[in-house]
Amino acid sequence: SGNTDALCDALAKGAKNKEHTVETVHIRTLNIKPCAGCYGCAIKKGNPCVQKDDMKEIYARFESADIIVVASPLYWWQFTAQMKTVIDRLFAVAAAAEMKIPHKDAALIIAAEDAREENFAQIIPYYQTCLVKNLGWTDSGMILAGGVNMPGDVEKTEFLKRAEQLGASF
Repeated sequence: SGNTDALCDALAKGAKNKEHTVETVHIRTLNIKPCAGCYGCAIKKGNPCVQKDDMKEIYARFESADIIVVASPLYWWQFTAQMKTVIDRLFAVAAAAEMKIPHKDAALIIAAEDAREENFAQIIPYYQTCLVKNLGWTDSGMILAGGVNMPGDVEKTEFLKRAEQLGASF
């Protein structure tokens, strides 16, 4: 288990202590294809997407979730390719509903090797613009865990405590 997983576990612990139900989805284990740009979702050919892959699991959980926690290690100053693919595929939800995506509360967890503030300069605006502003979601908080490179590094920081506090604040 890596630093991102440890942060998510801490957040889940805080949320569960407040009697919230928590479901964790490890997208790295799923087979999710990139958006094909076919617009089958917009013309109601899919449910919501025409592609038959593991994204159906994400869509089902997305529908019922009140809070979406987007968690990713920082890869080249951005989300992992797997997370970006999931975010891109949320287009099908919006297009199938005439561009009205359900309101969600959202939080961001990022684990990064480098602790410098500028390392988060691309991912924060992407999260705030794409997921919060454009989708009309509410930002519930961010854990930007810089300086945690090797698995277990986060154990030596205050980030786990902050993640648990964030989970308890939902």
